[in-house]
Parts: sequence; C-alpha cells; structure tokens
Amino acid sequence: MAPDSRNTAVAGVLHGATADDVARFADDPSLSAVFVPDGRPEAWLRGLAELVVGGRLVIPRTTLASVTRDEFTDWAHTALAHAPAAVAGPLVDDMAAVLTRVVDTTRTGRVMVRLFTEAPTRRCGFHVDTVPPQSTTIGAVRVYNGPTTEYVDGKDVLGMGEFYAHLARRERLSRRARSTAGAGEAGGPGEGALDELCSMDEKPSFLRPGAVVRRVPSDATVFFRHLDVRRHWSPHPVADVWIHRSPMHGPARLVLNVSPAPRVAASPGRG
Repeated sequence: MAPDSRNTAVAGVLHGATADDVARFADDPSLSAVFVPDGRPEAWLRGLAELVVGGRLVIPRTTLASVTRDEFTDWAHTALAHAPAAVAGPLVDDMAAVLTRVVDTTRTGRVMVRLFTEAPTRRCGFHVDTVPPQSTTIGAVRVYNGPTTEYVDGKDVLGMGEFYAHLARRERLSRRARSTAGAGEAGGPGEGALDELCSMDEKPSFLRPGAVVRRVPSDATVFFRHLDVRRHWSPHPVADVWIHRSPMHGPARLVLNVSPAPRVAASPGRG
C-alpha cells in the first residue's frame, strides 16, 4: 500500500496549513503541488462516503468545459438534487471553494471541471496533466472518499525521458488490453498486455531503486502544476510537473478535478 505522505518531507510538495499556501506557487517555481488539509472529519463527509460506496449517489463522468464558480454551483445543485440536503449542501460549498481557490490563484474567471463517482481501475496510470497553449497552469484535485491519488517524489524520478518512455509503453499496452476486453477474447494478446500493465504499475521503470509510491492524505485537496501541452513528451525539468496516478483498486469514490479552461471553449456540458 502506498504510504500517506502527511509526515514525509517530499521535494516539490508543500504540506500547507491553509488554502492561502497555494499562493506560494507564484514565488517558488520548485513547487509542483500544495496539499491543503480540510481539518477534522465532518459528519457530511462520512454520509457522502456511505452514499457513494453504496451506489446511492452516482455521478457519471462529467466534463464542464468552461464554467464560472456560480455556473458550477448552479449545475451542482441540480446534479445533487436527489441527495440528502445534509450532504449535498456542504458538498457543493466545498467544491465551490476549490474552484474559487483555483480561479483566484490563476486570476482567470473560468475553469474546466471533471466530476465522477467510480471505483478505481487501471485506466489511469502515472501521468501529468496538461493544459492548452498559453493557459494558466494551476489546477486541483480532491478525492472525497476512498483511496486517494498516488504520486512520486520528484527526486526519485530518473528523468522525464525515462518517464515518457514508461508512459508511451503503458498507453500502448492499455489500448491492447481494452481492445481485447471489448472483443471478449480470452487468452489473446490483451491478456498478456494486462499482465505487463500490472508489472509496470508495481515497479515503474522511471523511478530510482528503492523509491516508494506515495499517497495524498485523505483529508487534503491538492493544488498542482499542469504542463503546457506543447511541452508534453519533451525533456523538461521534473520540477515542472506533478507525476501522479489514480489508485488501482478500491471502492467507488467521488473525484473532483479542476483545471484551467481553454481560452476558447464550448459551452458547459456532459462529457
């Protein structure tokens, strides 16, 4: 199991005390992520976990391509109209606060929001999040229940060339595995691809010997650097990105991802 990094000093990651620590991004280019804890657990979070794990609160994968905080709040109240008010109200307020922090930090009025309830799978291995050219580069992720996002210490990464080689190979294997699974084939090339995927995820080739995979504290929102998509696959410094992945297994989770909106984007809608 990946260790919770709450009490671990990790290069490039600031364990903040308040949301104001997110402002450190502007002054410290070596920061790749800031973890902001929520404080003590609240009853609505426990109620939310019960609803999501029990399948009584389901949000299909949804993308709001370009929304203001108020537009998102209106959408969220509608999407959660059938959830208990004791859970829905605090949840909408909490998500809106994450959006507000991203908007204030990036000094933009609109963001892209992805939201879903889903059990972890091997769909999302280690990666870096990208943004369109010339977009601001700070976004956020919050996992409201269940296993949280896993990440690696930048000092443990051999280099971005090694990382992108790992990413390219994993994407090829993932496509093979999904293709075979979709065709209903047994014992075909996709089965071997899945075995390779598991091996790659267990021992990522881009990490130094002895490196460990870390896990975001369960009560934290992560504000982190995205990468201009034009630099993706290039040998940029490791400090420019936060290398992370979804957990590989566990119960259904509610995940909120906020990123800078493209400068020209479609109207809000489901994705």
